[in-house]
Amino acid sequence: MFGEHHPKTEESKSTSGVTVEVVSPRPGGIARVSVQPGTVEPFESTDLYAKASGFLIEQNVDIGSRVTKGEILARISVPEYQKQVDRDEARVKAATAKIHQMEAHIAAAEAEAKAADASVTFAKVSVRAKTAFRKYREKQLTRIKELVSQKALEGRLMDEQEDFYLSALESENAAGEAVTSSEERASAASAKIIQARADWEEAKASAGVAAAELEKSKVLRDYTILKSPYTGVVTRRSFHPGAPGELGDFIKSADQGGTTPLLTVERTDVMRVVIQVPDRDVPYLSTNATAVVEIDALPGIKFDTNGKDKLKVSRWAKAEDPTTRTMRVEVDVKNPVDELNPDGILSHGMYGRVTLTLRQGVATAVRVPTGVVVGREGKGKGTVRVVRGERIQSVPVILGSDNGVEVEVLTGLTSADRVVLRTSGPVDDGAKVAIAGAKAADAGH
Repeated sequence: MFGEHHPKTEESKSTSGVTVEVVSPRPGGIARVSVQPGTVEPFESTDLYAKASGFLIEQNVDIGSRVTKGEILARISVPEYQKQVDRDEARVKAATAKIHQMEAHIAAAEAEAKAADASVTFAKVSVRAKTAFRKYREKQLTRIKELVSQKALEGRLMDEQEDFYLSALESENAAGEAVTSSEERASAASAKIIQARADWEEAKASAGVAAAELEKSKVLRDYTILKSPYTGVVTRRSFHPGAPGELGDFIKSADQGGTTPLLTVERTDVMRVVIQVPDRDVPYLSTNATAVVEIDALPGIKFDTNGKDKLKVSRWAKAEDPTTRTMRVEVDVKNPVDELNPDGILSHGMYGRVTLTLRQGVATAVRVPTGVVVGREGKGKGTVRVVRGERIQSVPVILGSDNGVEVEVLTGLTSADRVVLRTSGPVDDGAKVAIAGAKAADAGH
């Protein structure tokens, strides 16, 4: 019923003899609301598997344990991985020493090349000196020969000068050979530099390979350590370590047939509430759609917008399930904590009801009971009957949303109008009627 009947002490009599009940339109449009079951899931959840096969020797947590990101949760014993790391570390040290050795060879070769270049320079200077001396002896020999030919000197002096000249010539030739020899040594020294640098590059490459092998070994070793991927709670434990100094359960790695996770960690500071929204509401989904979450296990508690914490649709799948014709929608809810629930009062698997306000009503519209619409046409057109000046008349209106109880009127009515709810008998437009009582359009309240 809409409103209450308030009979007047004196009712006016209509000329038609018909009495009508009226309601006043309520201001504001009709919001599109979808109420669906919701299930609580962790915001993040990870099954931790072993990457290396071995014996479980350490496990610091159990189900319900609170863990932080990066915390070591378990260790698996694989001694050969540590031995491999030790061996590869030794190889890296040897390769690094080889690089230093090659750098020393380069320095020695460069020093030798500088000495060879200096030797070439000295040999060329010596050649110039020997050449000058040979030319001097040659001139002396020529002058003595002229004097001997003129009988001015004895012939033995010419023989003596020839010996001096030949000796100077041999010294010049020897200096030239020294230049050639020095240049060859310089070339050999340059070749040694090239070789030493090539050896240095090879040593660097070998060191890079050794470092890569070491990193690989460390990765394999680190596979024996399981760390928490984020801050949360351990919700599953499948194996047990041995007593101190003893080996525990044997763990198979995932790539060797291990199908059971050692541990499961769930993030609990924020939870996902999952709703399956029916096809008819899917077109109205948006990140502006607000949500109210009520959980059956937490009666009296409503999760909704609180200050800056906006509770609204966080994401949706963009694809419907062809079997159910519904779409997965998620609402992120901060998980409040209390003394009894330090990890949050929401738990994985809880369920309840989620009210999604997908679209707000038109602010300038009014609402009337659905039953007052006496005629509907296409494109949202309709007709309602109102009492104006004690006479009844039909008014064309433009209709919006209709939730089955109320209908949204976009144009044609105001909240001051008196809309006919029912009549005591047939009545035509323009007839004078009596109003039995004013009613407020408060359907559903």
